[in-house]
Amino acid sequence: MIDIFKPIGWLNSPNNHSHLTYEARELIIAAYRFGPADVRVRLLLERLRGAAHSPGDPLEKAEILLSCAAIGYWRGWYPQAACDAKEAVISYDNDDHRRAVALWVLGTTQWKMRQNHDAYGCWAEAREIFGRRKILLQHFPDEISWYQNRIREMDIGLAEQPEEILTWLNYFEPSSLRPPTQQVVKQVQEKTRQRAYPNVYALMTDLQVANSRSEGVYERAEIYLEFGLALYQMGNVHFAIELLSKSVQNFFPGIGTYHKQVVARCMLGALEWMNNLSRKQAEQDWRRCIQEFENLKLMASRDNQQTKIDWYTEREAIIHAAVLEKSHANPRSQNPDRNIPEGTAQDIPLSTPDEDQKDLYHELLIKVRWDRAMADRLIEFERKKAPKVDRDELIRRAIERWIRDNQ
Repeated sequence: MIDIFKPIGWLNSPNNHSHLTYEARELIIAAYRFGPADVRVRLLLERLRGAAHSPGDPLEKAEILLSCAAIGYWRGWYPQAACDAKEAVISYDNDDHRRAVALWVLGTTQWKMRQNHDAYGCWAEAREIFGRRKILLQHFPDEISWYQNRIREMDIGLAEQPEEILTWLNYFEPSSLRPPTQQVVKQVQEKTRQRAYPNVYALMTDLQVANSRSEGVYERAEIYLEFGLALYQMGNVHFAIELLSKSVQNFFPGIGTYHKQVVARCMLGALEWMNNLSRKQAEQDWRRCIQEFENLKLMASRDNQQTKIDWYTEREAIIHAAVLEKSHANPRSQNPDRNIPEGTAQDIPLSTPDEDQKDLYHELLIKVRWDRAMADRLIEFERKKAPKVDRDELIRRAIERWIRDNQ
């Protein structure tokens, strides 16, 4: 997915005109000089928010808040970063371009908090706004080119998200779900969004209900896909991959290539990329999808279906670009894209926290729904059982215990 600092760099493009005052810019620069746990960062953010809420230029206010969101996100303070980004979106109500950037930043913070539905909604709206801007600026070739390039980056980034791939499933034919199973699936979607499932077992019970109401192999395949997506959104990628694998198998048409099976395989690959142990399989699945999209394009060409030809050509190019991007990335050593807005922190060597420990603690926070007190209690429980073990291992054991207890 596009790192949060890249859209921050889009904020004042193509004309690169920032609305930050010298004082606000200096405070932002200072915030990037300190370590993630340094109390001075919080004090600087408080000063920046105070400046944002003082009377003055509303565009400066929004830009300060978006900078606060980026700093908070980079430090791992996702809930506050989301609040800052949300306020920036509201402040950019009369500026579509910057509002789209703020929406993208908001979506990125929401995704970190497992608010997948809201996050995808923000990303999709941001992409739609950029699409409209491209049409409005049809007589300005440089601006059109800029928006085309950004939209392509968005498309490639979103191809990694199962929520995006789900929109491809029924693009050319209706859902395979009949009303009785649609009802169960909609209830599952709503429960997942509201985090109403106490554990994975409760969701699997609903899966049994849906399967009992299904008729036909394709309907069951779509049920597996929907429930796999729900499991992923609950934070259980391992079981989600199992259900997506079943979905791919059940969408098998018997002969030739079938659109829905290719899409299910795309979603399976997106989940496999999230697990270091299955990245090789993810690349294989996505490369197979590229070939299958090519097959579907040839079939559409024989039938003279230009809409399908264009759609499959576009998906093939997006997945190919995403494969190249993912296969050349090192998942354990990626640093944030430090594309800080011009005139702020571009030349500052940002401190780098212990990414492994930060990611582990972040994963534990997701499991306990951002209840830090509970996360710390789980770690301390493991410490009492193994007082000589380092913190990383304690967090790993806490995660494993949580998964066992909630299966």
